[in-house]
Amino acid sequence: MSRTTFKIALVLAAVAMVAGLSYAQPPQGQRRFGGMQAEFLCDALVLNAEKTAKVVAAYQEATDQVRQGSQPDFQNMSQEERREWFDKIQKETAAKLKELLKDQLSEAELNAIEPVLARRAMPDADLRALRQIDLKDEQRAKLQPLALKLVEAMVSGFPRGAQDADREAAQKKFEEEKSAFKAKAAEILTAEQKTAWETKTQEVQKEFDEMRSRMRSRTQ
Repeated sequence: MSRTTFKIALVLAAVAMVAGLSYAQPPQGQRRFGGMQAEFLCDALVLNAEKTAKVVAAYQEATDQVRQGSQPDFQNMSQEERREWFDKIQKETAAKLKELLKDQLSEAELNAIEPVLARRAMPDADLRALRQIDLKDEQRAKLQPLALKLVEAMVSGFPRGAQDADREAAQKKFEEEKSAFKAKAAEILTAEQKTAWETKTQEVQKEFDEMRSRMRSRTQ
């Protein structure tokens, strides 16, 4: 991963995290950026459209409840203090989300909420596309542990003193895990589903590229 790409990824991850926990209220009907975190969780769990809608709604409710506290003075906080605050809020949000979804998700899915949200990584086009194609419940059940394993290998957007070499090694490991994931996932899909997955991935990747382009223009 080049330094330029890393900087863009860092900014995007920061935007997703901060916006998801923002105290500002969006205009009525406007989709919240916080949904990015909820969608990332749905990707990791390979949820269908019905469960995705419930998770996104529950995430919004959870963040609304967590936001009811006083807003910290970010300008007078050190970088480490900000990270600690984000960690605290992230855990509170995950705990509230688990409570709200206890009747909607399995125990394994509920236990995955906190570690997945804690990754603070960029969404992956293949994962996003996979859950959006027509899958049977038994296929989703087989794909879920594979997707969660891939998420574990994702490079966090909030490095804690990581050197470029360390991040490059982590990125290489992720790419290896990604190749293994795609090969195993393909074994679960039918020929028609694999074609649909490839097509949907291209569509999603285009959307992600456009988002990155907009963010890149803001950082220049």
